[in-house]
Amino acid sequence: MNLISRYIIRQMAVMAVYALLAFLALYSFFEILYETGNLGKGSYGIWEMLGYTALKMPARAYELMPLAVLIGGLVSLSQLAAGSELTVIKASGMSTKKLLLILSQFGFIFAIATVALGEWVAPTLSQKAENIKAAAINGKISTGNTGIWLKEKNSIINVREMLPDHTLLGIKIWARNDKNELAEAVEADSAVLNSDGSWQLKKHPPQHAW
Repeated sequence: MNLISRYIIRQMAVMAVYALLAFLALYSFFEILYETGNLGKGSYGIWEMLGYTALKMPARAYELMPLAVLIGGLVSLSQLAAGSELTVIKASGMSTKKLLLILSQFGFIFAIATVALGEWVAPTLSQKAENIKAAAINGKISTGNTGIWLKEKNSIINVREMLPDHTLLGIKIWARNDKNELAEAVEADSAVLNSDGSWQLKKHPPQHAW
């Protein structure tokens, strides 16, 4: 990769990063506005809200990366053209085919970054964000290798994993009566959120809602 190729890719990369940061700032603003409705629920406060928003940013970046790359590429090329740099580059002997190859290299670099972000970084941090939010709102007992432990009224709940779409995996529920005696024990492979705010347990009939 020669000096001109590196220069063009660097210009496009800078504009793509600027576009991505602008989108993330906008999404963070609306995310915070939305999350203010949950302030005061349980121990969910400002710091929990900011932490939740920050941990969700990699997932947002993964969603917005293609658009940011497109906008960054177009803006940088238009700037090169406006400053006559593109004309000089073509006059130096660079063909349209070579320019398209540079654009492909730029797209390939960001494609690798997007895949890495979507496969390894975003899912882990999104799950952690949802766990923190759920624990703060519902009242966390402890976390560890056995998952998250929550207390909901007279029930103790163990959740192995929470997915970004709010699906719970590996649920165990122990319900106690007014005498603090074990009244019911329920296990389920997964649970989804109902429209009324209850969780529907699946794969272990009979199904329960709590």
